[in-house]
Amino acid sequence: MSEQGVDPKKVRYISLVRREGGEPVLGIPYQEMSVDPDLVASFVLAIVIFENRQLKTFAKEGYVVILEEGNHVLGLLIVDKVDSETPYRDALKSIIDKFETDYKSNLENWRGDIRPFREFALSILCTIPYESVDVTLVPRLVRKGGKTGGDRMTIPWSVGETDIKLQALVGFVNGKRTIEEILQGSGFPRNESLAIFSMLSHFNWVKMSRRLMDESVLKKVAEPSEVLLGVYGEPLTKILSLCDGQKTLAQVCQQLPYSIEVVKTVVQTLIDAGAIEFSSQTVRREGQQ
Repeated sequence: MSEQGVDPKKVRYISLVRREGGEPVLGIPYQEMSVDPDLVASFVLAIVIFENRQLKTFAKEGYVVILEEGNHVLGLLIVDKVDSETPYRDALKSIIDKFETDYKSNLENWRGDIRPFREFALSILCTIPYESVDVTLVPRLVRKGGKTGGDRMTIPWSVGETDIKLQALVGFVNGKRTIEEILQGSGFPRNESLAIFSMLSHFNWVKMSRRLMDESVLKKVAEPSEVLLGVYGEPLTKILSLCDGQKTLAQVCQQLPYSIEVVKTVVQTLIDAGAIEFSSQTVRREGQQ
């Protein structure tokens, strides 16, 4: 999904700034930094714009600031130290080129209103997502105000057409479909859908997990909350006792007086709560020795 050679985990911040005047028009924080990214950007911009110095790369506080200039905007990409800056620079160039093409009229007839530029965040995230999304995983919605896994955060880029696409993709999330299945059914461009799922994960709207299958091997890793014990009672206790990192889900079900769908529901709840996780134990499929 991201530009070839770009590791989203290395990216800290991206900012597009108007060359004439130095006004920031769009900035996306990716990860926390030990210093304020806006201060770093302002420092570099003062050198480039007001001192008219030609800079391509600048090191500050252990971070690398990559700079590229367009006709109307200056782009800054703050990253951790990387083996090669080239893919990151190429990604920044492509972002600037598309931004200046999409907003040519706004930039040439500047009125100081930066609100229209927020929708461009989706284009940036198509090039450099918050994270690389594993399409084999199953997303599950985080309930608003839920205690488990924290609460949803506001997505600042969910505006205009982006919000329409985001809400449509959320409608496909049912805890059973993989991201790949959702991509195939949504009808939206693949890169935009993956960018939106990176948003949903980053802002804690969804949690990703492996698909629960009959062959899945599970193990208990923590005690469940009193709330879960109160809701599920004895069935939960029995299921936990059988999740030993050796038995498959099918084998667990064979030792319980419940249907496999009931067991899957409880097990998935325990996985989401962090009480059970998938084991690295090799699964022996039927017919294998």
